[in-house]
Amino acid sequence: MPDNGSASRFVVIPLHAHGEVVAMIRSGTTKIPQGAVVTGWAGAFAIFAVALAARLFGLGAKPFWLDEVFTVNRASLPVPALIANSLRNHHLPSFFLLEHALIGLGAGPGTWALRAIPAVAGALTAVLVFAIAWKIGGRAAAWLAGLLMALAPLQVGFGQEARSYTMMMAFILLALWGLIGLALEPDAAACRLRERAAPRRAWAAYGVGTLGALWTLGDSIPWLIAANIAMVVAILPRVTAKRRFLVNWGVIQAAIVFAAAPGYIAMMQAVRDHVMRSFSWIPPLSLRAGWSDAASLYGLRDATMVTMHLLPTPIPALAAIVFVSACAGVWHLRRQRAPLIVLVIAFVGLPISLALISLIHPVLLPRYLLWSAAPFFILAGFGIEALPRRGRTLILGAAAVMLAVNLFPYYRAETKPRWNEAAVILDGRMAAGDMLLVSDGSAPFMLDFDLKTINPNHARWKSTSHVKRAAIALAHGHRVFAVYGPAGQGKEPGEPAFLAKIAALGGTAAPIRAGSEITIEQIDPGSPGVVACSDGNTDPAACP
Repeated sequence: MPDNGSASRFVVIPLHAHGEVVAMIRSGTTKIPQGAVVTGWAGAFAIFAVALAARLFGLGAKPFWLDEVFTVNRASLPVPALIANSLRNHHLPSFFLLEHALIGLGAGPGTWALRAIPAVAGALTAVLVFAIAWKIGGRAAAWLAGLLMALAPLQVGFGQEARSYTMMMAFILLALWGLIGLALEPDAAACRLRERAAPRRAWAAYGVGTLGALWTLGDSIPWLIAANIAMVVAILPRVTAKRRFLVNWGVIQAAIVFAAAPGYIAMMQAVRDHVMRSFSWIPPLSLRAGWSDAASLYGLRDATMVTMHLLPTPIPALAAIVFVSACAGVWHLRRQRAPLIVLVIAFVGLPISLALISLIHPVLLPRYLLWSAAPFFILAGFGIEALPRRGRTLILGAAAVMLAVNLFPYYRAETKPRWNEAAVILDGRMAAGDMLLVSDGSAPFMLDFDLKTINPNHARWKSTSHVKRAAIALAHGHRVFAVYGPAGQGKEPGEPAFLAKIAALGGTAAPIRAGSEITIEQIDPGSPGVVACSDGNTDPAACP
């Protein structure tokens, strides 16, 4: 949160004298204006209220999708099985243990209950963005950056996901707050940690935040790398007593690695497959995917959560305005090189590194890039500081209105596939022996989950992704229901290709839509098409 040193500089000194003021405060030669402290805390609370309201509104309205169902199932296991399942599937168990505790307290595994922790964590990320900008030296910048984080559609969307990404990001931003503090006080950071002059809060925030992120999700490892690069590039050159600073840094880093290592060792022991095979489902890098990622992460565009297709926006110019503001923010911070470099590394380091890795093996997804949006929003927030002081309040008000208008369509948009609707439609039509022919192998899993919330005794339907097996069911007098739609974020054929494949089975009834992303076609056994078996036999009944 806004600290005493950062609050005072707005009142009594120019921004470039931050180091001297910190020294004065630590020596007791100046007092902290109480009004500045109150203003900082009031602003942080207001941003938290706005961010939390945006995430709690409609929190349970949208259905679970595949990854959230994994959370439900894992958090519902007994603790030993939960831990084993988490490690086996490349996850640290901390987030799922919290969700398990929430279920144990009687909240149940419903959408609202299991999304509550991510919603609160997402609101805290907006507060931390506010606090970082405030600490660097911009009141208006803090407000604008906090509002951007609070009302960005993708950030709100992840705040309404029963997954651990906002919790990881909150820890990373706490660590970034500490790292910025070290960048603003490089010589004080070289003091021995037991000395009063040492910025112990900054060191503690960096250490606790980084460790908390690593305990939450392995996706935070790039933050640890980026933080060390920022230390070498932005902080170390400005430190006079470099050896003592490196001792402090080494102690903190060793403590982080020592505390985090057991969880990662246990995970490597539990995972028997090659680590990169766990990313084999990610679609290859493309210009469309890159544009969609950038527009949704940094340009405040809403997008579907699974397929990441951009949705219409009420303010098309908003993305350009934010990017221009970020450029102006970089220009405004040019005289505060250390915090500027830290923010730029935190922003561009992650997407550049993942894009380079994706040239060899695809790993580029918005959720892996999510925390890089926070330093970008801080830079964009500082764009307002380049404007005349007199008009900033009016601009902030206009920005808040524009961001709210831009966010509102998210609540009505179909950002997640309606597998719950598809399950109800199929439940009313399918009979014993009928078969599902699916484009996504995880679709039966989703349908089974949604049906069991309605009928716990529901028996799982027969399903296949192979046309020949569907042809056998038709030959035996059973109907086939061809279901096209994404369940997870894996590779999937396009809808025309899938429909062309099932055309070999014969005529279909009129397609049924479950939302905008799922199509169901009923194929009756009266007129099957010619489907060749692997041995060349054209009689479906003779297929093995």
